[in-house]
Amino acid sequence: MAGHFDDGAQRGAGVAAIIPARWGSTRLPGKALADLAGEPLVVHAWRSARACARFDRVCVATDSDAIEAAVRAAGGDVVRVDAPCPSGTARVAHAAALLDARFVVNLQGDMPRVPPAALDAVVERLSQGAHIATLAAPLAPTRRADPSVVKVVTDHAGRALYFSRAAVPGDHHVGVYGFRADVLRRLAALPRVALAAAEDLEQLDWLHAGLEVHVVPIDAAPLAIDTPFDLERARDALSALPSL
Repeated sequence: MAGHFDDGAQRGAGVAAIIPARWGSTRLPGKALADLAGEPLVVHAWRSARACARFDRVCVATDSDAIEAAVRAAGGDVVRVDAPCPSGTARVAHAAALLDARFVVNLQGDMPRVPPAALDAVVERLSQGAHIATLAAPLAPTRRADPSVVKVVTDHAGRALYFSRAAVPGDHHVGVYGFRADVLRRLAALPRVALAAAEDLEQLDWLHAGLEVHVVPIDAAPLAIDTPFDLERARDALSALPSL
């Protein structure tokens, strides 16, 4: 059983990609608008989602005038979420409530290039009946002890058993999530449990509630930008890639 959510009527028929983006960032303030190859980071994330043909709508969810202006200048779609949100998932849930979608994919605004095939695989897993789906890649041994890298441990069927920042045996979790829209609405209301607070990982709230999180394997973890070092690394990497 996939948790305590039933399989009742699902709202909408489309697939929406929502990119949560806020101005504040502890380690890299204003990173959503950091310049990469002449465009803001969040615009690269939006273009990355647009490259996946499975999405009927791609939008950025933000409370920032500056981020909204940058996305609209690039021709992007924006959903304003001005209410305080404790997490990116909560911001996505607020935005999704305004859309008519059956499935919602949360693509992080600090990931400038996620392969379309990886996003397609998340949507496919949802269409096969998963309530929640995410991605994981092989973990480089040198990064196992890095607390900025979240690890995921799975069972024989590819369902998440645990997520951790500690050096546990597992794969490199990639912060792309797919949700059935009715499940996403309920996730935003789940209470924070002690384990999730200790690890600072909301996925543990979902597991604590009895939900199954299906983990889709991919070959390599895409770039994710959390620090100035990550930003410079991304600039070097993107300079060698074709434009989207």
